[in-house]
Amino acid sequence: MTASEELSGVVLSRDSTGERFFRVRMFDQTVGLRAVLFSSPGKRSSKPPPPDLFDDIQCLTNPKQSEQSIPFARDFERVHSYREITAHPAHFLTAGEIACFYLSNGSHLLDPAPQLALLRTSLGSLMRASFPKVVLLKLYFCFARNEGLPVRESWLSGLSGDLREDAREVLQRPVKEVGVEKERIQDLLHSLQIWMNTETELQVQGIF
Repeated sequence: MTASEELSGVVLSRDSTGERFFRVRMFDQTVGLRAVLFSSPGKRSSKPPPPDLFDDIQCLTNPKQSEQSIPFARDFERVHSYREITAHPAHFLTAGEIACFYLSNGSHLLDPAPQLALLRTSLGSLMRASFPKVVLLKLYFCFARNEGLPVRESWLSGLSGDLREDAREVLQRPVKEVGVEKERIQDLLHSLQIWMNTETELQVQGIF
């Protein structure tokens, strides 16, 4: 039996594992990607429901029976919720792409803490962006840079002149001040996704 854990991070997925339990996958500041089981409260229970998608939580788990088992949550606190994202389809879809990216690349990181800070900042920025793909592009770039990958020296420097200037505007300006056309943002995003899939161990699922 292993020791209990104190986790702090953002919920990236929540799946039912039967009538009584939910499997939550969250990105924690210390261990990165982590799965936790939450019980579903009964109709007469005063216990709060399990955390929702994109909730920022602090969680205490029970000790695991083995290294391979998923721990059960003993208690949790919802620190912040990004639920307003779900009211806007385009923003919610982009948040889903962010979640998928972290689910694919959130294990075995050099240091999860900066990537959690990036995740929180990106989710908070979505509602301020006129075009949510701007947030996704900035997140991909910063995630790769945080992992020590030569995204500036290889990808950014390899862009054509006009496209490189557009990329610099996106990366240097706050999301609400970016004036680059949507089609150019899509071109940059597609280019960066291809670079990550072919030149690094990072993987982007589904390139649009």
